[in-house]
Order: sequence, then C-alpha cells, then structure tokens
Amino acid sequence: MIHAELTYVIRGVLFDVHNQLGPGLPENFYEEAAEIGLRHEGVSCTRQEEWVVLYRGLKAGRFFTDLFADRKVVLELKATPELTPLHRAQILSYLKVTGADLGLLINFGAGSLQVERFPNFLTSSAEPFHWEPRLPADEELLYPELVGQLYEALHRVHWEMGPGFRHPVYRQASGIECRFIGLQVEYLHDYAVHYRDHYLGKRPCRLLLVENRVLVAAVAFKEITDAERTRLKVHLRRLDLKLGLIANFHDARLHIEPIRIA
Repeated sequence: MIHAELTYVIRGVLFDVHNQLGPGLPENFYEEAAEIGLRHEGVSCTRQEEWVVLYRGLKAGRFFTDLFADRKVVLELKATPELTPLHRAQILSYLKVTGADLGLLINFGAGSLQVERFPNFLTSSAEPFHWEPRLPADEELLYPELVGQLYEALHRVHWEMGPGFRHPVYRQASGIECRFIGLQVEYLHDYAVHYRDHYLGKRPCRLLLVENRVLVAAVAFKEITDAERTRLKVHLRRLDLKLGLIANFHDARLHIEPIRIA
C-alpha cells in the first residue's frame, strides 16, 4: 500500500471527525475539522490550496484541493448520501494536476464514513487519445468539416482533463486546443446590444467564436436546461450566427449538443 503509515493516521482522524460530528453538516465543517485533526496528529497539510491547470503547457485555469496531506495525499471531501462515478472521476483529474501519489475520496454524508483509495498510476497507464467521429445524425448540419474538427478537439480536451473543474478552465482549454489544430478562435466576454441603432450596453456571454461561424459554450453543468439552450439561441441571434455547440464537461463522458437557428 502506498504511504500505509500516513494513510493509517489520516483514516484515524477522518473516523474521529465522523464519530464526533456525524452526518448532515456542510462539507466545509468536515474539511476544517479534518485539518485540525491532522495537524493535531503531526501531519502537515494545506487546505484549499490553489493549483494551476495546464493544457498543452499553457495555463487553462486553476482549482483548489480540499486538503493536501504531507505533499503526498490529496483528500477530496464529500457530504452526500452516496459516492458516484463522477466523484471518482473527479479525484483522478485532481491526481493528474497535483501529481500526488495517492488520492482519498471521503464521504461524510452517509451513516458510516466512506473512504476510497486511488493510487496515482495515471502517467504509467495513460493510453493515447483515439478519436472515432461521433457527429449528430443531421443531414442538414452546417459546416460539417468544421464541426467535425470541433467535436474532436472538445473530446480531446475532456480526455486530457477529465471532469471536476469549473467552466472557465474548460473554456480556456478548448480555445487552446482549437488554436493548436489551426482554427481561428476569439474569446467573447461580451457584445454590444442595440435597438433601432441605439446602443444599449454590453451583454456578457463568455463564449468561444470559432472561425467566425460557430459559437461554443464550454460548460460544466449537472444538466443542460432549456434556459441554457434559449440563452445560446439569443447569443446566436444577436451575433447573426446560425450554429452553436454546448459542450458539457461535467460528467465522466462529454456531452455535446448542437443548437441551430433557422
């Protein structure tokens, strides 16, 4: 077992926290209590440490680890009725960024404490990215060659990074990948709104405009709602564009939804 003595101490602290506090509290309560317990046991740790996320060697954003013990073990804390495949995929993403030897996924939300171990074998077991085109079955899909390039680029970003990060990280990484394969990309933070030739102000959008033809919304939502689809349609109309893609990086599998304007 990797770091057997260290993880034995960590588990003892975690069980003590769960026994003392019980389930039903917010995650940050358990996080602070675990930090106190680890330091009491002589284990050095950082809480909410900031990490830079790199994509193709360029900065794509940042994220924060709940606890990082002895610069060796990442602790990802949850307070949920049960752990899900998404939670397990998230900690693998964090291991990739931090380079930690071991990840512990801990759930304080159930009747008994749940602790799952994830050794960092990612570097040695990583397989090369392989793309098999999976475009929507739409004979009238606009810009099929460009859309094919975008689908491949977005899937590569998801394969490289995995789930668990915030929207801006995926947006930045998607822009980096598009530029890497030779596509023209513009980050749209806002655009001007007019009425009868009168300027009304700026509207925020936070989208990627690719080749001046396709809007890409790189997001990490639990689910894509009708409100999100409507919002992208409004942006498309304002910018006089016909096609948008919502790329949802939230799950262990990437979901891409085309949005058309007739």
